[in-house]
Amino acid sequence: MNFEVYVRRESYLEILGFTTYAYITNRITKYSGMAGGRVRTLGEFIENFVYGKVAEEAFKSFLSKELGLRALTEVDVADFYSGVYLPDVVAIKKNQGWEPARFWIDVKEVRRDQKWLLVPASSIRERPYDAYVAVWVGLPDEHILWLIGNLKEDKERMATPWLKKVDELTKSIEAIPCKICGFATWNDVLAVNRKAKLTSRGGFYFDGNTALFDPDDNAWSGAQVGENVGFELKRLGATSDWKIFHSLITQNKRIISAVPMPRTKSGHLSKKSGLPSWCNTFRDFRDAYQAYFEKQLKDIEQKFGGIERTTSWFAQTI
Repeated sequence: MNFEVYVRRESYLEILGFTTYAYITNRITKYSGMAGGRVRTLGEFIENFVYGKVAEEAFKSFLSKELGLRALTEVDVADFYSGVYLPDVVAIKKNQGWEPARFWIDVKEVRRDQKWLLVPASSIRERPYDAYVAVWVGLPDEHILWLIGNLKEDKERMATPWLKKVDELTKSIEAIPCKICGFATWNDVLAVNRKAKLTSRGGFYFDGNTALFDPDDNAWSGAQVGENVGFELKRLGATSDWKIFHSLITQNKRIISAVPMPRTKSGHLSKKSGLPSWCNTFRDFRDAYQAYFEKQLKDIEQKFGGIERTTSWFAQTI
């Protein structure tokens, strides 16, 4: 079952503000291994991040409307916090306050006619999550044209076909259609082995030499992908029990196994970990990041009187 939700224009604009702030202030790396090992432009950066953030916003809306849970994502927090290994759902409302996430969720956006939720094997080994959620995002490929079309100088130059296209995009941006496609827990990931057979939840191991396929449509074929654990979206949606998910997220307990700390040959904490030196005593990477994550949220709460954002990211000091 796919649950339809809509992300409103105001949220889309705040996502643009957050993404631009992160780029201008160098808060998130501009380097991209996928882009030939070079620094991304702001345009590329926006394209890479906006879809994912819209997916997170859609899932937050789903949690509220379908599961009765109030949640915060990174964009909702009063200040920017750092980390290379962090949850996409930051906190859940408990009683009168916000409880930091300990059940970590990785929201994965899917687009167009994508058939699979893909989780890179390297990510599973080095930065595993308790649950992976697939969210289809119906943001138009040319969504940035909407911004261009709302600049007075540009709009005055636009011919009728251009203006018509901007009007069409205005309707799309006003309420971006999204679908919650399903979820896989860490235990579902562990159930996928290297044998070429789908699990009951649609799990399949892609060894890096296998092209994407549709088990129900021989005419559909996708590109070859690297080493990934994949979950076929149709089966994932049909077998996702959201009552179980509700229980897991409200219990708010980690379910993944131990994650080795990345260290240098001399035993020191690796700089690539993104952790401060005081985390060197931790043996488990996830435990270290949980402590670092919660400390940052506590610092934000002390500074602003709460962790929930009350102003626009476009007003953030740069």
